[in-house]
Amino acid sequence: GLMSNRHSGVLNLAILPTFGTRWLMPLIPDFVARHPDITINFATRIGRFDFARERLDAAIHHGMPDWPDADCTLLMRETVLPVVSPEFLAARDIATPADISRLPLLHMATRPGAWSEWFELKGLEAPTGPGMQFEQFGTVAQACMAGLGVALLPEILISGELQRRQLVPAPGQPMQSRSAYYFVVPNDKRGHPPVASFRDWLLGQIGKEPAVLAW
Repeated sequence: GLMSNRHSGVLNLAILPTFGTRWLMPLIPDFVARHPDITINFATRIGRFDFARERLDAAIHHGMPDWPDADCTLLMRETVLPVVSPEFLAARDIATPADISRLPLLHMATRPGAWSEWFELKGLEAPTGPGMQFEQFGTVAQACMAGLGVALLPEILISGELQRRQLVPAPGQPMQSRSAYYFVVPNDKRGHPPVASFRDWLLGQIGKEPAVLAW
């Protein structure tokens, strides 16, 4: 019957702060409805960690598939684009990517090479001057909305701000990041039924998610 393909148990899952709150949480009720007997405990982690020491079963990771003793499943690639506040754009003459290099750039501490990579892709020298640096994605988005400069942000995480026109694209095409989102399972947890249930569900959600299909 129905119960035979369900697994009860607990899933201790590491999520990324912004991806977890903005992209994953709105989808979780669907998982709960399908798997009422699996309890998920969420922990927030950035970067690699020791699964055994942290007592975590799986992680959503942003970066490269280079986690030792673990299985990495690609969830989605990431497209980043330069954005500014509408007021910032209106007050300045910004027509080309070269114009952006003369503006204050806002940097994410967790992605130090992002701007250099973007300018390199445009065939431009990355500016060497200091720029404001932020630890949290939410803070850099707020700083950008406040008109402090240009930020290079993942499209999937700012879809709301773009729709509400709190942020607008600056000139220059989006770029596919070298890093991507992965579902990471340590080798000793690969047979853990809640992990398999969640992984299969997550891949199914990504197949349905229009933001991803559009890339």
